[in-house]
Amino acid sequence: MRISRESLGGIYLETKYNIGQITKTLEKLFEAGFNTDKKILALKLEDLMKIPNLQNNETMIIIEFKNAVKNKQIIAFLSGYKEKGKDEK
Repeated sequence: MRISRESLGGIYLETKYNIGQITKTLEKLFEAGFNTDKKILALKLEDLMKIPNLQNNETMIIIEFKNAVKNKQIIAFLSGYKEKGKDEK
């Protein structure tokens, strides 16, 4: 299960994504032509608005996936576990 934090006016909400939601969302992303690291990293919010039937929670999944690709943490994204850095305890 994937857990993210969304900010809403300074209030953080826990959002849980399961692997089924992630898979469905990534299929939409890939079908829209964003199927390489380079294309995903170049993805803009305007591009997401052009993907048909994309829900708000799916937009958040794509944004988090883009960050995972950028930070080379795809497994952590898919599994829902983040590795602790040197500064985290």
